[in-house]
Amino acid sequence: MKSLKTGEETTNFSIILEDGDPALNPANRPLLAEAIEMIIGTANGYQVPFAAIPLLEHQGIPEQNLYKCLFGRDSLLISDLLHGARPDLRLNVLCALASFQGKVFDPISEEEPGRIPHEVRDSDDPVAIKLTEQGGWKFPYYGSIDATLIWMRLLHAEALVRPEILDIEVFGISLWQRSLAATEWILNRLGSQSGLIESNRANPRGIENQVWKDSGDSYMHLDGTLARGDSTASVETVGEAYDALLSAIFIQGIRPNPNWPLPVAELERVARSLQISLIEKFWLGDNFALALERDGSGKSIQMKSIASNQGRLLDSKIISGQEFTKYRQAIATAVTDSTLLGESGLRTLSNNHLSYRPGGYHTGSAWPFDGVLVARGLLKQGFDNESVLIQRKTQVAIESSGGYPEFFRGDWPASDLINRYIHDVKSIDAARNAERFNRVAQPPQIIQGWTVAAYSWLTEQVK
Repeated sequence: MKSLKTGEETTNFSIILEDGDPALNPANRPLLAEAIEMIIGTANGYQVPFAAIPLLEHQGIPEQNLYKCLFGRDSLLISDLLHGARPDLRLNVLCALASFQGKVFDPISEEEPGRIPHEVRDSDDPVAIKLTEQGGWKFPYYGSIDATLIWMRLLHAEALVRPEILDIEVFGISLWQRSLAATEWILNRLGSQSGLIESNRANPRGIENQVWKDSGDSYMHLDGTLARGDSTASVETVGEAYDALLSAIFIQGIRPNPNWPLPVAELERVARSLQISLIEKFWLGDNFALALERDGSGKSIQMKSIASNQGRLLDSKIISGQEFTKYRQAIATAVTDSTLLGESGLRTLSNNHLSYRPGGYHTGSAWPFDGVLVARGLLKQGFDNESVLIQRKTQVAIESSGGYPEFFRGDWPASDLINRYIHDVKSIDAARNAERFNRVAQPPQIIQGWTVAAYSWLTEQVK
């Protein structure tokens, strides 16, 4: 098959969405208001957006029922992008996730004190049962490094308007006290050898890449070699960590307490060190590296692949200010180049990369929410025309589908807009001298909360 790379062998190829599937017909796309209501569920008594909901016609398809629950980063970002339409959801998500905030160290669930969960499922959830029995997981599962960072930023956003929400108690602990615990978790994680927050799983069967691009093949070098998976520091996470520290500084300023792990001046110093590290460690001369990792000798090496991740720095405050002008311009140029920006939106990976797969989950597909966050960042940084370019392509792609899909193929309209099949492969991982199994293509979830929220945000923009 044309999507196979050297050394790969197909182990499964299955059609999931047949001809005539409602997801393929734009006439079947629910109205936005209906879609928003569809994704709302309940977690610990709070109304929150779930990550995805199946179409009625897809309820019997297991592959279309994967994410019907509260997620950390997903539900947070959905509530953020939906803030114009449903301003109540952001605080609800903050409180719901706070109710599951980590208290102890558990290597199976990857719970850690102060950590915000990645995935919250009921014990009778079929996906939870499968992941527990076959994958060695435990719920709530905490295997993400960005959920805690985003939680801090959105708590800051809420408190800017209504400082009194910091005193809301969730299971007897106020939100500001929970932000103190989250800050301590962040500082502990910044104590890594690189001085950055790294993906480093406690459960060897847990998620390897604990950021939004969490598939096994989403971090790679220019020659296609995959990340080792034990020390990856993704570029957008540096910005998220910086924003989280600014949030801690703000909250400590209005809720001073001797229990804060560092005083404001020290938090400011740590935040500044992240700005310096971003430039010194990630800058390639014309763009930023996708990520850093350590090799077998402990030396830090750059992953020089060009992907959508770099664009997310614009939505952060880490490169705001006059001293970072050239870096912002470089990113704005890169994300609107035809190698990254296609007709279906912003590709997750440049189409001239050796690892590019137009239908790959994080290796060439275009995720509407990802494009929208980059478009939002472009607006923040004054790149209005570049933002509108991404906005329009993303909106057209959504309106060309029969739902609000999780992602689109990166080669539309030359090929289908939506993947209709699952393609699993195996290969030999030379570094580990072991077989590696990978799902290189799959259909998107058709009513994806991220995409519903992204479309809502798009409709609010004046183009």
